[in-house]
Amino acid sequence: MQVIELPTKFLEKVKSVESELSASYDAAYLIKSERQRSLAQALAAQIGTVDWQVEGYSSPERQRDLSIKFHWGHDHRFDESFFLPGRMANRHLALIAEFLTGFDISRNHFEGKNILDVGCWTGGTTLTLKMLGAHRIHALEEVRKYADAANNLCRDIYGFNDIQCEPTSLFRYEKGTYDCVYVPGVVYHLSDPVLGLRRLYNRLNDGGDIFVESQGLDDPKPICRFDNNGPGFGQNSTNLDRGGWNWFSPSASCLGAWMECAGFEDVRVFRAPSGRVYGYGRRNSFVEITRAGLSVPDIE
Repeated sequence: MQVIELPTKFLEKVKSVESELSASYDAAYLIKSERQRSLAQALAAQIGTVDWQVEGYSSPERQRDLSIKFHWGHDHRFDESFFLPGRMANRHLALIAEFLTGFDISRNHFEGKNILDVGCWTGGTTLTLKMLGAHRIHALEEVRKYADAANNLCRDIYGFNDIQCEPTSLFRYEKGTYDCVYVPGVVYHLSDPVLGLRRLYNRLNDGGDIFVESQGLDDPKPICRFDNNGPGFGQNSTNLDRGGWNWFSPSASCLGAWMECAGFEDVRVFRAPSGRVYGYGRRNSFVEITRAGLSVPDIE
C-alpha cells in the first residue's frame, strides 16, 4: 500500500477540474422536450414524501431518514429555469475531481468501460460516469425509491438503455463482471466493510480497478472509529432530518488495509483536505481471501 503525498496546489487543481466537469455535466443533460420536463417534474414531486413500507420496514423507528423520506441526491440542472438542489450538492463532481487529481488519473480513464456504480442515490454519480465515457453502467442502490428515481432519470428522461439501476444491497449482489467499480460515500456505512469490499472485488475482471471514498480520520496509523448505530439512534421518528447511520470512520491507511485484506493490489490511498479518505486498487488476478473470522466464510 502506498500513502500518497498530495501534489502542491491540490485544491486549486481540484477546483479547476471540478469546474470543467460541472460545465460538461450541465451541457450534457439539458432537457429538450416537454416529455422530459414532465417526467422530471414528476421526480421533483417526490421530494419530501415519506414512505417506509415500500422499503420493507414495519415502521420508521430506528431507520435512517434517507431510507424513509425522499431526498434528492445531487444538484441537477435540467434547464435554465429547472434546477433540483441535492442533499449532497455537487459532490458527484467534486469527488471525481479529487479522484482524478489525487491519483493522477486522466479524465478518459472510464471511457469504453463497463462500470459498477455502488450507492448511486438518485443517479448523479451514474450520469457523471456516463458523461466521462462509460460504455455500460450497472448501478446498485439499496433504497428502492432512489433506485427507481435513478432509472427514471437515466433511462426514461435521458434514454440511456445501457444504464440499469438495481434496488439491492451490495451484500446481495453476486452476478456480473466489470472493468471498474466506483464506490464513493458507501464503505463507512457498511457494518462489514472488508466483506463488502470483497463482494466488489469478486465483481471485477482481472485487470479491473476500484475507486473508494469514505468519511475518514486524520491519523497515519491504520485505525478506525466506531460511530455506533445502536440503541438511541433514530428513535425519534418525527425528526426525519436526523443524522447518523455511519458505522466506521477509517484513516487513509486503514482504508488501504481493508482493501488489501479484500484482495486488492497496487493499493494507493490519500486523505484530502476535506477530511475524506480515498482509495484506489486493482484486481490483477484472483487471490484467496483470509477466511478466519469472516461473517460469510464461504464467500468466493
